[in-house]
Amino acid sequence: MRISQEANSIPAQDLEMPLAKAVEGIPGFVPFPDARGIPEDSSEKFSTYSWVVAGFPLWSPLRVLLRFTCAVLWIALCYVAFGVASALLLVSKPMGRSVRKTISRLWIYGMRGILGIRIKWMGQPPSSPYIMVCNHLSWQDLFVMNCLCDVSCVVQAEDEKLPFVGTILTGMRPIFHRRTRENVFQTIEQMVEAIRQGRNLLFAPEGVVGPGREVRRFHAALLDAAIQTRRPVHYLSLTYRTPKGCPPPSKAALFGPDPFLRTPDGRIPESELEAWGPERSFLTHFLGVLALPWHEVIVRFAGDPISATDRVTLANRLRENIQSIFIPVE
Repeated sequence: MRISQEANSIPAQDLEMPLAKAVEGIPGFVPFPDARGIPEDSSEKFSTYSWVVAGFPLWSPLRVLLRFTCAVLWIALCYVAFGVASALLLVSKPMGRSVRKTISRLWIYGMRGILGIRIKWMGQPPSSPYIMVCNHLSWQDLFVMNCLCDVSCVVQAEDEKLPFVGTILTGMRPIFHRRTRENVFQTIEQMVEAIRQGRNLLFAPEGVVGPGREVRRFHAALLDAAIQTRRPVHYLSLTYRTPKGCPPPSKAALFGPDPFLRTPDGRIPESELEAWGPERSFLTHFLGVLALPWHEVIVRFAGDPISATDRVTLANRLRENIQSIFIPVE
């Protein structure tokens, strides 16, 4: 589904966005609202982060080179700053964690612009503390949700091992989850502890990226953290779009099948190959993303949270409600 180009928007500063406070006064890190990407007949009010590096007409190879260079320099700068901030943990753990978190969030917001990710959202995150779930479409989801929400995300354990990036991510205190049955109980314990500490949690019960035709089946296991703490679960939907004249987002912006999801013999599961098609090169995909003038992620925060007495019922109700507000990816 392609979304038309005209509508009204609400300035991003009208929403209580923790990141906006973190970047206030820093040149080049101010969210600029625009009025693009909303259906013409829509009465929905959206806000936008639209600043991106090289979003203007430019020869694609030059845009790729510019963005790739910016990404390397920005990662290096934030990695060094993060290392200096880590030394503060020896003086004061609260102060060290706060500075590390600020650097991590600045890195996230900067990478959003460098990667050409525009964000358009309706509604706003719930009041803290909260548990929230969403559908999962691509690796860019992590940047989007950490720009909009002050959360600890449940992410795949492989992310922690990413050179430089994995270290910077730890500043936001994510919960690294190894997708095996043996690890589920340990992850749930970490989630329960985070909830009791008053932290906000975000995760994707699908457990794996989807090609965007529909919301995939929700796995109920991690929702046991909400059942144990008797917390309702908030939810939102994500969808992607690309500019007119560019490849559709399902081809250019989304990446799958997940290369880290393997059977015991090292193969991509047949179910994932059926959903996505043949395995692809991430490098080729990544350079294609950098070549786009921009790609946009549209986020819809739902209103009332959902509660249930068991995790399976909770998972089914959450999936149904997210599906009801989800726009399939073209």
